[in-house]
Amino acid sequence: METTFMIIAFVSAIVLIISVMLQDSKSAGFSAAMGGSDTAQFTKGSMEELYDRITKVSAIVWILSCVVVAVIKYGF
Repeated sequence: METTFMIIAFVSAIVLIISVMLQDSKSAGFSAAMGGSDTAQFTKGSMEELYDRITKVSAIVWILSCVVVAVIKYGF
């Protein structure tokens, strides 16, 4: 059981890394931090929206699987 969740954590970590690397940079430097740039929202069905969704799902799966492995291994 522990091995299964470790494999899930490993695969989701790899997917998370790749999905973050594939995303475009959304900041334009200091001017974006001060509200100086107008960022466009994702269009429905765009690749950016897909990468964003993959990133969110893989991050949730990775966190949950790491917690489960820790609970199985060390308990409370």
